[in-house]
Formats: sequence, C-alpha cells, structure tokens
Amino acid sequence: MLRLDINLVFTIINLLIWYAIIRIFLFKPINKVIDKRNTAIQEKYDEAKKMQEEAQAEKEKYAACQDEIEAEKIQRYLESIQRQDTREKTANGRIFMILQFYNFLVVKGYLKKAGEDARREKDKMLEQAKHEILSLVLDAAAGSMNKKSDDSALYDEFLKKAGTTENEET
Repeated sequence: MLRLDINLVFTIINLLIWYAIIRIFLFKPINKVIDKRNTAIQEKYDEAKKMQEEAQAEKEKYAACQDEIEAEKIQRYLESIQRQDTREKTANGRIFMILQFYNFLVVKGYLKKAGEDARREKDKMLEQAKHEILSLVLDAAAGSMNKKSDDSALYDEFLKKAGTTENEET
C-alpha cells in the first residue's frame, strides 16, 4: 500500500526543485540557441531570395540587351545589303542578295516559325486541290455512267466545266 508520509512530500518538493533548475539552466539556454539559429537561417534565406530576384532581374536585362544587339545586327546587315543592292544592277545579283539575307534569318532562327506556317499552308492547299480533283473525277465518272453518249460530248462537257471550249479558242 501507498503510505502518505513526510517522505512523499520531500520527494515532490525535490522533483519541483530539479524541474526549476533544469528549466532555468538547461532549457532556456538551449531555446535561446535554437531561436538564434532559426533567426540566422531565416536571414540567410531572405538574403538568398533577394539575390535570386536580383539575378532574375539581371537575366531579363541581359536578354533585353541581347535582343537589342540582334536587332542592331539585322539592321546593319540590311543596310549593307541595301548598299550592295544599289550597286547590283542585274536581277540575279539582287536575288542572290535576298537569298543571303533569307539564309541569315534562317540561321539566326527568325524564320523557323514562318517556315512551319508556310509548310502548313502548303499542305492545306494540297489537300484542297486533292479534294477538288477527286470531286471532278467523281463527277466525270458519274456523268459517264448516267449518260450513254459518245466521247466527244463527254469531252465537250469536261471542257465547259474547265472553263474553255474549242469554239472560244478560235
């Protein structure tokens, strides 16, 4: 059985004294050190964030400067081509200068998107032409199946659809 006597009271007082001593001399200094480290880490983090933002701003400034330099290069190249173009009197010489400029733009990557757009447009036009040819062939086939006439009438009808006849040419 548990007895309630003076030893129990002294044990409780002893535990409270040890708790106060440990709290004052051990936990408070450790908590102060931890708080200082957290503060130092937060300051370093804020400093790194600030440096990263500055670096991003410098990077954007550098990219803008590079764009200006590229624009100036193109302008100077155009001016040199224009000076040469005035000296070139033949059409072949002028075409050669235009092709040089085109190659310059392709190498620099300015015409990559334009080439893709032109390729897409060309494919679309070819697809439309295929559909038109197919519809003409199907119309001609359907006409020949429905009518049982001679070849000259079919030929004249085809020429009418195409837009010219033998009578218009003479």
